[in-house]
Amino acid sequence: MNDDAKTPATPRRDFLKYSAATVGAASLGLSLPTFAQRAKVLRFGHMLPADTLYNKAIQMFADEARKLSAGRVGVDIYPASELGTIPEMLSATQVGSLALTMAVPAWYSNFMKPIDAFTLPYIVSSPEKLRSALDGALGTEVSRMGEAAGFHVLGYWLMGGRHIVNKVRPVTKPADCKGLKIRVINSQVYIQTFRALGASTVSLDPSELYVALQQGVVDGFEYPLPDLVSVKLYEVSKFLSLDAHTTDFFIVSINKGIWEGLSAPDKSALAQAMKTAMDWQWKAQPEEIAGALAKLKTLMTVNEITPENKKLFVDVTRPVYKQFESSIGKDFLQLAIKELS
Repeated sequence: MNDDAKTPATPRRDFLKYSAATVGAASLGLSLPTFAQRAKVLRFGHMLPADTLYNKAIQMFADEARKLSAGRVGVDIYPASELGTIPEMLSATQVGSLALTMAVPAWYSNFMKPIDAFTLPYIVSSPEKLRSALDGALGTEVSRMGEAAGFHVLGYWLMGGRHIVNKVRPVTKPADCKGLKIRVINSQVYIQTFRALGASTVSLDPSELYVALQQGVVDGFEYPLPDLVSVKLYEVSKFLSLDAHTTDFFIVSINKGIWEGLSAPDKSALAQAMKTAMDWQWKAQPEEIAGALAKLKTLMTVNEITPENKKLFVDVTRPVYKQFESSIGKDFLQLAIKELS
């Protein structure tokens, strides 16, 4: 991070207090985005450690934004949940007390329900199909919904496949999930998916997961491989089963009011900076995933899912699509299936 872009770190308690005040001010109709934007330094809060590929991509975005704006726009980065939990940072970004954040669709769906489609089990056939869809009609719809909810979508980071991890037994077929207590994102799609597999579910913020595994609050979880490595969850789990029920990604957004308060040149600088960082991250992430898998094979018991058993997973979770058709919207769901499958 450039030293001249820094502002003093805000303790989480003060940040949350300010966020609450901001929500109150918003209800009175005060102009929050103008206040938040005055310094031209945009705070970017996220949940992952500073030594991850995602943080490197954010740093690239910040450096490019400063360069392309001739120093007019700085981006201050706050990793590792320094500014709160994922829901807290999303809410703060929505009201403008935080400029930028990122989260997976399952978290954003609290603000725009149709994007639960991305979380439906086994809907994405490949990262290439996902990128193409996000660059096309599906991405246009996500941006439109984001604007309506108070977020301007800047771009996306690829995460990759999410897999089942636990400390009880290998999962090779749906029946192996029966009776396992699995931590999931607080998303009804994830909850219903894992209930269809026979597991019981517990919703926790990622920051609580390590201790929950240590204390036996949960038996396992589902996670992308690089993130599993970066937060060392292999230390408190044993079995990794490569089912890839979701091919996940982060949506990076900026508060809509802050975005609209920027000049056209500064908007262009941020958009181009994000494109540069995105193109790099989507090329680098597959290598990161491969490296994480190689490391995890030395630390855990790792099993693939045979094509025959993969069909069992797909078949047993297919009713979940029908469960969420009305909340996602039939047209958006059909578009997602067409673009992603």
